Amino acid sequence: MSTTGYLPDVDDPLTAPFWAAAREHRLVAQRCVNGHFRWTPSELCPDCLAPEATWEPLRGEATVWSLAVYHRAMHPAFAGRVPYTVAMLELPEGIRMLGTIETSTGDADRDGEVRIGDIVTATFDAVTDDVTLVRWRAGVE
Repeated sequence: MSTTGYLPDVDDPLTAPFWAAAREHRLVAQRCVNGHFRWTPSELCPDCLAPEATWEPLRGEATVWSLAVYHRAMHPAFAGRVPYTVAMLELPEGIRMLGTIETSTGDADRDGEVRIGDIVTATFDAVTDDVTLVRWRAGVE
């Protein structure tokens, strides 16, 4: 699969710590000085407006809150993965993330294999030497 055109800027000062952790197979998010996790990364906490934050580890599991199964590639890089599932995931830490879901075999998820309420686990896909993407796997025991 060609990844040209959809890879993140791993040098962006706001998100670089997230991508560095992903390269180490760790899932992290910002946590402000008052204890609020925040996602997406931002300069201010949306709950208390504190600018100070650290990058804290997350459990790496989530509950599928909502999902959509794409039967048409929304970017040429995804053409070989159709159909694929994109889900809004609710993490125990109180934040939500978007992510692509894969089955336990590593194949792109097929329509109906993942449902709202299912538990998924973070996995890490090194697509280049510099970029490791976080994906979510269903059916892990």
